[in-house]
Order: sequence, then C-alpha cells, then structure tokens
Amino acid sequence: MSSVYGSRKNRRAPRGRRFFPLALGLLLGAGLSLSVAEAAPIISSPWSEELFLASPPSSTLTVIPNDPLWNREWHLRQIKADQAWTVSTGTPDVVVAIIDVGVDVTHPDLREVIWTNPHEQPGDGIDNDHNGFIDDVQGWNFVSNTSDVRPLYKPFQSEDAWSHGTMVASLIGAKGNDGLGMVGVAWNIRLMPLVALNADGAGSTQDIVRAINYALRMGVEVINLSLAGYEEDPALTEAIHRASQAGIVVVSANGNNNNDSVGIDIDEIPSYPACGEKGEDAIIGVGGTDADDQKAPYANFGRRCTDISAPGFELFAARPSYAGEPYAGSTPIPAYRERVGGTSVAAPLVAGAAALLRSAHPDWTVRQIQERLYTTSDLLPLDDGTGVKTAWGYGRLNVGRALSGESSPVVSLMSSTAPSSTLPLPPERKKIRLPKIPFKALTSLQRLVDAFK
Repeated sequence: MSSVYGSRKNRRAPRGRRFFPLALGLLLGAGLSLSVAEAAPIISSPWSEELFLASPPSSTLTVIPNDPLWNREWHLRQIKADQAWTVSTGTPDVVVAIIDVGVDVTHPDLREVIWTNPHEQPGDGIDNDHNGFIDDVQGWNFVSNTSDVRPLYKPFQSEDAWSHGTMVASLIGAKGNDGLGMVGVAWNIRLMPLVALNADGAGSTQDIVRAINYALRMGVEVINLSLAGYEEDPALTEAIHRASQAGIVVVSANGNNNNDSVGIDIDEIPSYPACGEKGEDAIIGVGGTDADDQKAPYANFGRRCTDISAPGFELFAARPSYAGEPYAGSTPIPAYRERVGGTSVAAPLVAGAAALLRSAHPDWTVRQIQERLYTTSDLLPLDDGTGVKTAWGYGRLNVGRALSGESSPVVSLMSSTAPSSTLPLPPERKKIRLPKIPFKALTSLQRLVDAFK
C-alpha cells in the first residue's frame, strides 16, 4: 500500500500497510460553549416541511429552517442552500458514505439521519444479510474490524482527529427544521459512517479501499473522502473508479498545507486521491474558500485536480457530544464547534449538494451531476469570466442554482488532463465582484492559530 499523508508527520506503518494520516487542514478554534439543551428551540418558524417543499422552485424563494444555530452557518447562505431547499432537502433513500475516523451516531443532530441496515438484526452475532459483516447495523469499522462506528476518544489527543468525522457528517446532513442545533446541506438523506482511520487520524489505504467496496456493495449514492496525501496507491484509484462507474458520486478534499498560509500547487505536487483519477473524471476534487470568496489561506490548489471550491474557512459544525470511552463513563461536552477550517470541511458541502441533486434527479448519471455542479458554480474573483477551469476549479459551489432548472444537463465535460478544460456558462452565472484580499493575509501558521483564539 502506498503512503500518503496530510499535515501530520509521516508515521512508520506495518509492512504492507503504510499509513494514510488524514488531511485535517486547520480544524482549529474553540469549541462553542453550547450544550445540547442550550441548542434547543430558541426561535419559532412559520414553515412546515410540507409547506415549503410544495413551494414552486424559484431562485427568489428561500427556506429558513427553525434550527436555532442556523444563523451561525454562513457557509450555507454563501452556497445558497436556503434556495436549494425550496426544491429538495434530500430523501431518505439517498445515502452518503463518510469514510473517516467515525461519527457520533447518538449526537442529537445526527441520530435521526444515520443509515441503518434494514437486513441486519442488531446484536444477534449473525451476518443476517450475508455480506461478510456481522451486525453492521450502522456501517462498519475497518480499523477495529467491528460494527462500532463511533470515534474513539483518547485523553490528550487532538480534537482535530477525534471530532473530524462527526463534523464532516454534520456539514453534509445534520437534521434540519427540527428546532434543535444546526442543519446540514441535505438534511433528510441518510449518513453511513465507515471507519477507515484511527483515533489519531491515521490509517491505511487498504482499509479505505475496503470501505469504498463496502459502500459500493451497500448501494450508497455519494462517498465523501475528507482525506488527502501525496503518494498514489493504484488500488485506491481503482476502487474510486469502480465506484464512479457504478453510479456513485465520489467527492474528495484537495488537502492543505499547514506549514504556511499559501497551500500547495497540486499540479506540481499531486494530492491523492483527488489527483488519482487519471483523466477519468471519477472524483470531484474540492478546494477551499473563505467568506469573501478568496482561496482559504492554507488550501491546496491546482487546475488539473481541483474541480470546484466550497467554503472551508471558519465554519460551524457539530462535534462528538461525549469525552471518554464512548458510553462507558463518558462525559458530556459542548456539542458544537465554531471556526473550523480545511478542505476537509469544504468537501462535505459538495457531497451534500450532490446528494440533493441525486434526490431531485435520481436518474442522473455521475457525469450529469458533476456538470450541474460545475456549470452552476459562482465565478471566483480571480476567474477571468471565460468559464475556463482555473486552479480553484470551475468556481465556488452554488447549490441553489444547481437545484433550480428542470432540464437535465448535457454532458460535455472535458478530461481534466486536457490543455484547456472549458465549460459553457449558463446565462444566469454571474461573476462575483468583491474586494481583492491577498491570499497571504496570514503570513505564518502562528498568526493563523492566533486568529482562531
């Protein structure tokens, strides 16, 4: 297995199983001091689910959920999720696999949207559905080879790793309009936790491949890979290709460079798995932007592997709601975290958008979903307005525009290895004109850390 790594020092692995520390980005910042009780309803909303889902699609209509922490989620307004929700909030038959460190499946904002295996009888010690996994009721842990998909807490470990999968899950699909906590991009889909990275955020490509194969067998619609490294494993690339060929939309973070505030040009130093598609368009590579639609300071960039960008700087997300061995003397902690960042949190927004498109258009192919996301994105300030793919992809995600419109997109994507990847611009796609903000506004990692305090 190939070794790939993120921001952490590369670790020595057992022979034949090299480690894949995940690209955590800069998931820095204080945990928001909000308990689950404090995140209970503090506002009321006139909307009911039946009412707003019946509203005719229109870019001028929005849905405002009654989740009290909605106002902290600037990223959802940035990508026009409130407009997309007039068309769809997702459907329970659309499942997104989250291949990560594990998910707090009892978190109040997640427990109702966690996927359950309808063919497995919990706790009977029998492989009821004959898929090779005993009691895989909510997914599988490929690190411990058990059915426990919760993140394992270890004292003094980095919360960046321990809470990573839960934050990713909440950004994709935290339950919405339930009067509690926050809301995800696609709040009525189902989330399948698959553990392929350990509590330190390290793992092997072998386990990631096994997780992808499981997701493929269980019929998921979208796979989110908020992980990245700089050495390719052909087995991982092939597994992603198989998933894409089977109709699964695969989304990957482009990775981050935590040693400065510029990021790495992944055209020169490829990041995997985002750069491992070999021109087959099997994966959506995601870069990160900030609230001003500038590149997030640490986010990697590169025209060949970056297909689209999404907010990935100072986001609001859920964190595991316990500390200690899960459910054995565990201690409740604040259930939400603010000012988190990295392409690891940008990718889930795109995965959620893909899940909404799959919910609204179940007959669309992977290529059609990709093109809809790309051609409806907002041009970034450094785009030249021609629609040519840049180092930040085709633009910044606009899921509201992606969900509007009735016609199925015509597939005309060009290979990412072509000299010029150009897509036709839809008439409504307008260039964002914002004040230019230098990418290197934060000149050192320490200044970036200070900014989160």
